[in-house]
Amino acid sequence: MNARSQDSYRVFGTVAEKETGRPLRDLIVRAFDRDLMLDDKLGFATTDDDGRFEIFFNPEAFRDVFESHPDIYLRVFDASGSRLILETSVRWNASPDEGFHLRIPAGALTPH
Repeated sequence: MNARSQDSYRVFGTVAEKETGRPLRDLIVRAFDRDLMLDDKLGFATTDDDGRFEIFFNPEAFRDVFESHPDIYLRVFDASGSRLILETSVRWNASPDEGFHLRIPAGALTPH
């Protein structure tokens, strides 16, 4: 995984099954910046064998006239990227390094 440069942001963490703590691999984690009109896409990553992910982005991905820090939320999708499994709450005025430890109920992992 890459190191964060001084002028970039990093969102990182782990995704595991809530009941067992088992790491969840091959899930797609997408990061967004909450805005009034249209949310900015910050980047995405696929979880590794240990359920880890890391997303890097530059301030240009979110910054506008009124915003100096991103308001980050994540969406976790299945391996195909088509089914939403989890959406986090927003972290307002996020720091350049934001860690998430996401726990997904087993029932949410299988299609209904």
